[in-house]
Amino acid sequence: MKIIIHKKGLLIGLVIVLTILIFFFILDTVNANKMNYGMRIAGISIGGLNPCQTQTELEIAAQNFLEKELFLNYKEFYWQANPEKLGIKIDISATINLAFSKSNILWQVASIFGYNLQPIWQIDEEKLEIYFQENLVSIHQPAQNALLVYNQEKQDFDIIPSKKGIIIDKKKFEKQLSKNINNFQQNDIRLFLIKDEPEVLENQMSLTKEKAKEILANTPIKIIIKDSEIDTIDKEKLLELMEFGLEVEFKDEKLKDYLISLTPLINREPIDAQLTIKNNRVVAFALPRQGIKLEIEDNVSFLRRMILKNRKEILLKTFIIQPKITTDSINNMGITALLAKGVSNFSGSPKSRIHNIKLGAARFNGVLIKSGEEFSFNNILGEIGPGQGYEPELVIKKDKTIPEYGGGLCQVSTTAFRAAINAGLKITQRYAHAFAVVYYNPQGFDATIYPPFPDVRFINNTQNNILIQTKIIDYELIFEFYGSDDGRKVEIDGPYQYDFEEDGSMKAKLFQKVYDKDDKLIIDKIFYSNYKSPDLYPIERNPLE
Repeated sequence: MKIIIHKKGLLIGLVIVLTILIFFFILDTVNANKMNYGMRIAGISIGGLNPCQTQTELEIAAQNFLEKELFLNYKEFYWQANPEKLGIKIDISATINLAFSKSNILWQVASIFGYNLQPIWQIDEEKLEIYFQENLVSIHQPAQNALLVYNQEKQDFDIIPSKKGIIIDKKKFEKQLSKNINNFQQNDIRLFLIKDEPEVLENQMSLTKEKAKEILANTPIKIIIKDSEIDTIDKEKLLELMEFGLEVEFKDEKLKDYLISLTPLINREPIDAQLTIKNNRVVAFALPRQGIKLEIEDNVSFLRRMILKNRKEILLKTFIIQPKITTDSINNMGITALLAKGVSNFSGSPKSRIHNIKLGAARFNGVLIKSGEEFSFNNILGEIGPGQGYEPELVIKKDKTIPEYGGGLCQVSTTAFRAAINAGLKITQRYAHAFAVVYYNPQGFDATIYPPFPDVRFINNTQNNILIQTKIIDYELIFEFYGSDDGRKVEIDGPYQYDFEEDGSMKAKLFQKVYDKDDKLIIDKIFYSNYKSPDLYPIERNPLE
């Protein structure tokens, strides 16, 4: 048998194949980095557009769709709503990524024939339910579970009966809604109703009632920390913590709020051993005290478990915070000598300023600075406000002098700066006040702060720890730095004031030189101060309105 191949037929076949290959090559070239020619998304023609253009087109179309009203229909009733209020969200980015993933030959051909890609979207079911309950209450009436409530008059629990309901069929609703979204159209949506059955019935709630009565009968419940009773949960307080479903429940949020309310009664900061100098040696004059803190997260589940077990006494979990300085560790820290003092005088200050100075200075008493550690005044000071006990007093802020909580704390930062510079420490941040303030005489030896900036910062450039002690004698604030004497010599020259003007402006400079034990110069620094006229910062007495 002979196979005869006609050259003409073979040629025609080759031409057809070649034509198809050229067609797809041209199509692939045309669609490179662009949407397939002819493609549509939600009825919007996006063929030939790049990703940015596609996103712009779709965002405009989607926003128009979400803002336009559509009609919900049940029998002869109509309601207006826009898709955005129904909780619909259209994911433009995900839709574009999906469209670009459909770049093979089959999808390119499908696009030529006007393939319409459905946008990726989702609906917030909770938002949709809220909309139905607020706007379609005449037809959307969800079932009501049997409820357990406490009757104060009867001093007993009542069971409110369950109730069957009728609600909008959300599956059918979303199916119709998808047709609108797939073409960004506002066609009417016909509503269908279905029966809604309660999940909790009266007989089920009866068991919950018995358990609730049992738990309530166990009151009062003593809350104990170590050997001390710090609170009592009575009947009223327990009822506030309880919730009722198929079982008696104690929600995490309520238990956590209750535990947080106990923290002022329990939490206390540790107290470090306090030091003083006697016979050229540092000794403790006050015993350290451990701090204690209530463990919140672990106690939430623990408290729930103990209440449900009808425990009359519940011992809450705490953890101990050790003081940084103990009497046992003092001799190992190298704290053997008084390195330097910083002193400032605040006589003439009003009561609120003196109060703030005492409160702020106490924050620094017992602070330990490790060798090589950078001290930050603002970090140790912490928050400043009425919650920390501060009172309003004058501060320099921008172009005025106004009352703010914590006014006067610059007296504390100035005194700390003076102690640090006298100790020969490396000052890394210090700023003078905007104008000369009498409390900080001699001018040029002050340091302003205003958290978070400006700050007073310095580095403990000694080989051992430095301990800060603060005290107030009459109207003098004193910072004492204790550590070990490494033989350094500190020379402070000044401050010198100059360029005095009639408006009160002036300048000052202060010199610090520090030599090590071998008389090698290790610090040579000048601190400049440029004080403007006080008239530029008028006092405004509008205390924190």
